[in-house]
Amino acid sequence: MQSYSFGHLSNDVAWNCYIAAESREITDTATTLALLAEVDERKLYLPAGYGSMADYCVRQRGMTEDMAWLRIRVARTGGLYPAIFPALADAQLNLTSVLLLAPKLAPENAEELLVAAAGKSKDELKLLLAERFPRPDLPTGVEPLAAKGELEAAPTTQLGLDPMPVS
Repeated sequence: MQSYSFGHLSNDVAWNCYIAAESREITDTATTLALLAEVDERKLYLPAGYGSMADYCVRQRGMTEDMAWLRIRVARTGGLYPAIFPALADAQLNLTSVLLLAPKLAPENAEELLVAAAGKSKDELKLLLAERFPRPDLPTGVEPLAAKGELEAAPTTQLGLDPMPVS
């Protein structure tokens, strides 16, 4: 049985073991996500009795809904842009960075955008995306839809409901 007590280790050994375990976890996560993308693409969860990949991840693998959603989203994005998996394995990208990049990735910009995003923190990546994909300015004024105190009743007659008088 695996022991999870490390108090007997020297500081140097504990530190080095942690670094090694973290490195394995990063590469294992990239491999796991690449395999998840393949299993999802082939819909191998169906013969196992699950209606979706998310259902399988939650019910069979014990993931939370949020964890399943994040991993599936990252795996599917990696399936579309396979350079994501080595970038995850090399810790150049993380799950959050792939999630932020996903809506902006396109075949014509993926390679360049993945390189630009490599090694960036979440805040740095948000800034990069804001610079490259600026949002249109918001309107400077707001106009009321109805005069103060006036409310229009919704057309409920089409639903077979009698509108109630508004007092």
